[in-house]
Amino acid sequence: MREAAAPERDFRQLIDVVRAAISEQINNGRLPEQRRYVSLSAIYSDRAVIELDGKHFQYSYSFKHIAGTDQVVLGAPIEVVEQYVPTVPVAAPAPVPAAPTAVAAAVREALGGDADHGAFREAADGSIEVTLIRSGRSGNRNYYPDATLREAVSMFEGVRVFTKSDAEHIAGKGKDVRNLIGGIYSVRFVEGKAPDTGALVGTFKALDPTDKAVTKMTEAVKRGMQSLLGLSIDADARTKQRKAGAETLREAVKFTKVHSVDLIVEPGAGGGLDRLTEAAADPSIPNPKEEAMPLWKQRMLEAIKAKDPAKHATINAETIGDDELVNLHEAVCGSLVPAAPGATRVTEAQGDNTPLTRADLEVFTLRSAARDRINAAKLPQAAKDRLQAQVAIAGADRLTEAAVGDLIKAEGDYIARMTESGAVRVPMFGNGAIVVGDRSLTMKDMLDAFWDPAHKDHGRVQSFKECYIEMTGDRLVTGRLRECDQSRLVESLGSTSLGEVLGDSVTRRMLAEYRAAVDFDGWRQLVNVVPVNDFRMQHRTRWGGYGDLPTVAEGADYQPLTSPSDEEATYKAGKKGGTEDITLEMIKNDDVGLIRRIPTKLSRAAKRTLAKFVFDFLRSNAVIYDTKALFHVDHANLFTAALSKAELAVHRLAMLKQTELTSDDRIGIAPTRLVVPADLQEAAVDLFKLSTNNEKTFIQSLTMNIIPVWYWTDANDWCTAADPADIPGIEMGFLDGREEPELFVQDTPNVGSMFAADKLTYKIRHIYGGAVTDFRAFTKAVVA
Repeated sequence: MREAAAPERDFRQLIDVVRAAISEQINNGRLPEQRRYVSLSAIYSDRAVIELDGKHFQYSYSFKHIAGTDQVVLGAPIEVVEQYVPTVPVAAPAPVPAAPTAVAAAVREALGGDADHGAFREAADGSIEVTLIRSGRSGNRNYYPDATLREAVSMFEGVRVFTKSDAEHIAGKGKDVRNLIGGIYSVRFVEGKAPDTGALVGTFKALDPTDKAVTKMTEAVKRGMQSLLGLSIDADARTKQRKAGAETLREAVKFTKVHSVDLIVEPGAGGGLDRLTEAAADPSIPNPKEEAMPLWKQRMLEAIKAKDPAKHATINAETIGDDELVNLHEAVCGSLVPAAPGATRVTEAQGDNTPLTRADLEVFTLRSAARDRINAAKLPQAAKDRLQAQVAIAGADRLTEAAVGDLIKAEGDYIARMTESGAVRVPMFGNGAIVVGDRSLTMKDMLDAFWDPAHKDHGRVQSFKECYIEMTGDRLVTGRLRECDQSRLVESLGSTSLGEVLGDSVTRRMLAEYRAAVDFDGWRQLVNVVPVNDFRMQHRTRWGGYGDLPTVAEGADYQPLTSPSDEEATYKAGKKGGTEDITLEMIKNDDVGLIRRIPTKLSRAAKRTLAKFVFDFLRSNAVIYDTKALFHVDHANLFTAALSKAELAVHRLAMLKQTELTSDDRIGIAPTRLVVPADLQEAAVDLFKLSTNNEKTFIQSLTMNIIPVWYWTDANDWCTAADPADIPGIEMGFLDGREEPELFVQDTPNVGSMFAADKLTYKIRHIYGGAVTDFRAFTKAVVA
């Protein structure tokens, strides 16, 4: 027999031939349904390694030329495990007793084996040697120097391993006890052949070797398929920029916190699975086959012991609850606190952007809840704004429910020290108080008290100068912003200017005076008031009436009525107004009387102007819509006799006889208003009084409103008017329906000053218009 050298073969053919020979030997004598599948894990020039029942067996093989063909000759199977072997030369180890056979580079024979049962076994707990980070440039353009990784060895000891999707890893999510599969132990740094080519390696220990993710890891290692998945770090590190040619990298200077090592698909820093290792038994951990304690609890206890032996010594493993152990493991092996200031979160999954960490998201959530709680608090808006500013920069420890509650309470206590039951004390109010919610409202009420004699605190606010100082803090009354107490100014004025605050106060008092000045309200008894929307010409058309309806005979047709003609009056809204000043001298000199008269003067001027506008229709007897004067012989409403009972009866009868446009039917409406100059007011009143007669005369039985007009200089002329609801004689239109005047700040203060030209100029504006719409509503006596 001659042993021939094995011919060169195709590698795939070699694998098939050797696997077929091993399969035939293993399944020799078995029925087809009992045959075992042989998985070839590795093949070399003289030996092959297979996996069977979770174990690895090595078969030596050779080829012999028998009967004209090359046949595979197999040696006896030897159980083996994989072993990590350094790639750099090391000193030869001390001689050991002879082993059954030599060990390949990637595997070694198990020690103390039994040839009958296979001497080589996989580690019972499925531990795997892993690479955590490789020095140098990562896939995410991070750079890890050797020195940084050497320093970080202790930080990676005992770190938890989670199984996550790449997206969860990038987003810092998925850190859940349900995703926890084990930890990293025996961490060490392995030097490379050149600078920054080393690696941080360790041993992965699984909580449950039967876990699906762990099974995938071990199977990947056994089958040489480690590239299908890998490990990626989730850590905080201080970084700096590093130039590498035209590329800018982010160099990790120092790790500050290691959150986890995650099992993902696309690691970026070279993390991965290297080989299976046999784990040494830890006598402090009970054997799971002998004890009822789950394997995951054993691994957590093991991690706690590695991190904090003293803490581990206090644990009663038999009585500690699941939740208590998980919380303790979280506290000892890593808490969910935000990264240290100046730290950068490093995640090594492939991604375009550095993601927010889960701690960041937790802070955002807490901050949002804090803002909602502050907004719901019963505090002045200024206090809420101040709290919101504090919350915007606070860390997680100051955003808890308890911390925010303490913050709100402290703010409330601060306000309470300045208030008593919500009553803000202003010095010039003496021992009194204005009950308000915040300082800006207090200042408004203080100014109202200054202007309004009826205000409950009017007697205590007698100095406008003190009001100014209280609002601005400008004790020298300079008008310059730099002399003001800025915090007091903001709290007093809010987002408005001093001029606007004073203007609002003057407006409130002016309108109160305007409404109270009833002596000028007589014009309202003569007019219809309507809103107008713009300054364009307003057209008011008055249609005539139809004559009496004719009788329709039986079977006859209805005849068309004569359509009434129309009359049209026109007018436009116009502006009335002017300005008034509050000067720096007035404030400095504290001219209380002069300042207090401003709202009164403005209101009376506005109301007097409006009243005269209406009464002048009667006084001036201007031309109206039909190109004739309001009071005209053709209108049958112009007379010359002085006021008396007899003449009043004549005027009344004349109005009753006025005829409707087109139909010429009498309107039959009598006057109800008697408009007289102030000189005739007494005589007008006496017309309706009983004198010596016991029975009322016809005139005395009438009910007429007497309207005296204070500015009519002709002491003898007088008028009558119908109720505008019966005959709309005059229409008054106010722009946008605003019947009261408005007050505006005329000037914009100069930069650095609260005044323009050392004064605050206010503009009063009143916009309205009107016209006579029907002469039939009036009569007049022009007495010579």
